[in-house]
Amino acid sequence: MARKGSTQRRRGGFETKPRELIAFCMVGALLLSSGQAVARQLREGNQDTVEDTHQTIEPSISGTRASCNFAAAGGAGALAAANASGSLTLSKEHLKATLNCSGGGKDQISTIPKDLGTKVCDPSKQGSESNGCRIQKSQLSGEAVELRSLLGANRSIQWTQKADKASRDEESNTEWSLELLESDLPLTQKTFFVGCQKTTSARSGSVKPVSTCTVTVNVEARASAAEDNVVICAYGKDSNTNILEVDMTTENNTLTMDCGSEGTLSPETTSAQYCDPQSTDLKNCTKKFADILPKFVTDWWTKATSGNASTLTIPTTDFPESEQQFRLGCVPNTASQSDGKDGKVNQQPQASAPTSCSVLVTVKAASSASYASPGLQVLIAVSGGAVVTGLVGASL
Repeated sequence: MARKGSTQRRRGGFETKPRELIAFCMVGALLLSSGQAVARQLREGNQDTVEDTHQTIEPSISGTRASCNFAAAGGAGALAAANASGSLTLSKEHLKATLNCSGGGKDQISTIPKDLGTKVCDPSKQGSESNGCRIQKSQLSGEAVELRSLLGANRSIQWTQKADKASRDEESNTEWSLELLESDLPLTQKTFFVGCQKTTSARSGSVKPVSTCTVTVNVEARASAAEDNVVICAYGKDSNTNILEVDMTTENNTLTMDCGSEGTLSPETTSAQYCDPQSTDLKNCTKKFADILPKFVTDWWTKATSGNASTLTIPTTDFPESEQQFRLGCVPNTASQSDGKDGKVNQQPQASAPTSCSVLVTVKAASSASYASPGLQVLIAVSGGAVVTGLVGASL
């Protein structure tokens, strides 16, 4: 009997251990869950604290010079001017811009974008936070792009940094300048932004953003131009205020139309048609070249191996007997820089509607010598020489 009782106690002991183990596991799970929740709340609280430190500082604009003046202490920003504007404009008349950032301690001021030099922030594109073009506490954001590519320039363009000047209280004063050439101006208006960011070290030793100052730069389009029968078209609001005119002669029998990357020739070279010379409307382009140039063929048009230029060459023997006129032009492509890809609203001014580039071409009448057949031209030259010889002999 004793042996049986002993067995029952051991069984009772075996039966209580699983329940204790289950209870222990449940308590541990609850503690672990609570700890994770508390840790998550602490992290979220810390993130909220960091986000709350972001401030936006308005720049002071004077002409094409922008100044961002951060407070020297405390990490709080101060308006540089009560009526400060956040944008400046570069154009044919004003090709230089300056960005000055001051009011921060040594190594506290960085640039927007992070690698300001050859790059700027394009607000029409959505980039990642890593490139510094996404501004906290603001709808302003963009992607860091090459300035040369944005403007469509043929040379490298970059901001130039002047040496830092520290005042007695060791405040940093950093200045960047950008100087364009007239040939750097784009075919359509372009917009980008740059700026400065002041950072301070938290008590824990981590670094957190404090305030940012951004400047929107509008670059106006160049003017359309015609020189030596080469037409370069642009599409800004003021690019086509003047009428472009070109004369084609037997001595200068080519016409080059360069519509660039943002335009299209109207009408197309394969259409064998031209636009009404009495109207600047490039939509009425149904007249036939053969009506004014009887021997016209589309092979008179050739396209450049690169770029978007087309050249019309009239053979010297195929000039008309009387003066003729026709109109051609370049029309802007429908896509524009201000169209956002993801529908997000960016704080940038809307570019003015683009304009078309129209050219009035006058084909001068062929001279009697150039219009005559080659054999007849030789006969005329010989006859003229004989007449001159006779006159000289008679005078002796």
